[in-house]
Amino acid sequence: MITAGIPAAPSPLVGTPAQHRCRDRLSRRVLALLGADGLVRAPVESRVLESSLLLVLVEDLLPAHPARDRLVRHLKHTLDTAPPDALQVAVARSVLDGSPGAAAAAEAELDRFGHFTAGRKRLMFRTLLAELGAVPHPAVRWESYAAPGEQSWLLVEMTALKALAAHGRGRPERVGDGEWALLAAVVREERIWEGNFLARLLALLALRHHPARRAAAARGTEHTLRHLRADGGLPFITGMDVFATALAGLALTAAGHAGHPALAGAARALAELQHRDGGFGFTRGVLQSDTDDTAYCLELLRATDPVRYAGQVRRAEDYLLAQRNEDGGFPTFARGVASERAMTAAAVNALAPAARCRDAVADALHHLTDPARLALPPESSWSRNTTNAAFRTVLALRAAEPGAADGTGHGTADGVAVLRGRMLDHLLAGQGPDGGYGHDADGPSDPISTAYAAIALAHLPPGSPGAAPALRRAVDHLTGRQRPDGGFTSVPDQAGPRPLLYDAPVLADVCVLLGLGHALRPRC
Repeated sequence: MITAGIPAAPSPLVGTPAQHRCRDRLSRRVLALLGADGLVRAPVESRVLESSLLLVLVEDLLPAHPARDRLVRHLKHTLDTAPPDALQVAVARSVLDGSPGAAAAAEAELDRFGHFTAGRKRLMFRTLLAELGAVPHPAVRWESYAAPGEQSWLLVEMTALKALAAHGRGRPERVGDGEWALLAAVVREERIWEGNFLARLLALLALRHHPARRAAAARGTEHTLRHLRADGGLPFITGMDVFATALAGLALTAAGHAGHPALAGAARALAELQHRDGGFGFTRGVLQSDTDDTAYCLELLRATDPVRYAGQVRRAEDYLLAQRNEDGGFPTFARGVASERAMTAAAVNALAPAARCRDAVADALHHLTDPARLALPPESSWSRNTTNAAFRTVLALRAAEPGAADGTGHGTADGVAVLRGRMLDHLLAGQGPDGGYGHDADGPSDPISTAYAAIALAHLPPGSPGAAPALRRAVDHLTGRQRPDGGFTSVPDQAGPRPLLYDAPVLADVCVLLGLGHALRPRC
């Protein structure tokens, strides 16, 4: 069965009455998340990194401000009760008591990071720790801070870090007038540019070292303090409204609510937020498009009303087509940046129903099934759990198989079979004794990771050895984790800058419904 270009699961569970009740109660919660404007409100929780950097600014520029004590209390409480990763702990300890003791753990954490952005991330955090006095400034070439062709906020962040390094190394002349102007423009308004608090904070940290811009840094800090959360901390970004709305719409569609009026409102709201380049950003007010959000939004617009939104669908397809790299894969933000497996699979899912995108889909399938990549496990990237890349890959193989879209197949049968087998092996090996999944095979189970795994297991071909019992155990695990109010609580799933986690709590309900919608057979 094909619904608006989204392949239905070939191997869903019939489901027990308890499992269907679980899905139905959760569906009602997710429907209630869609506001009068059609969008899901998806605020992000406070994070130690941003709260620590804001405290540095307050102590330097606004020492008498009452928010200082709120920030200190928030950080101390978080470090005592729920300490995050070693990188953030090192930053917080350096800010709170000047202790360099956590820096060694932070260095070890950086060394373990194996993503293709690892070199830049190590430079980013070592420069930041050096600004806080925890480690010496990295002795690197100034060109190392360049970020040509990257997303808008990364350009700002690296420019700010360069300015911090230039100050720390006694070379202020290394920062040009244009670079200072870029940083000043980011903090000029109270509105949080690109919804990114981290970019704003790094710009303010740099501007405070420029004698002529220190007053502007103080004003920008005061404006930022108006965005403190009730717990006294500051988040990484302002929210994930577009991302959460698209995912909620797809979850409700999968759960059997395709004709609900709320979905029409969600599609209408998203269509109005499409960028000039045809892409979408992660929340309202963000102008940087990306493959991840565009793929989800495109899928929902096509699933909701492909005729009404034909123009928006085509423009989103054009955006994705313009993103693809020469190797057939897709990056997150900009053509020419390294292709990512999860993003490539996302693009396949979004483009496969369009006959005009046949060649791009075939190239992307060849990228995914390249022998050099088949031996690699699913990546942990914007989503820290590997089951995210696994489910998107399995869905991509379904979306691009013969008959899934326009009656023609994509890719090579042998490569697809091998990749499916790799995904199955990964899913069977990663399931915990409780039936759930964690961020990786050694991590504790959580609802979001488990829901993603359930999608992948449901979309493997019927008869895949071990898939059906693994799917039953995963759905049983999810059913047992439902709260009395029908919702779910999960550990954070999203990462940014990778590998640092940040928490948008609403995603627990949305992602679990997506999983249950795919995993359970619809009611007749």
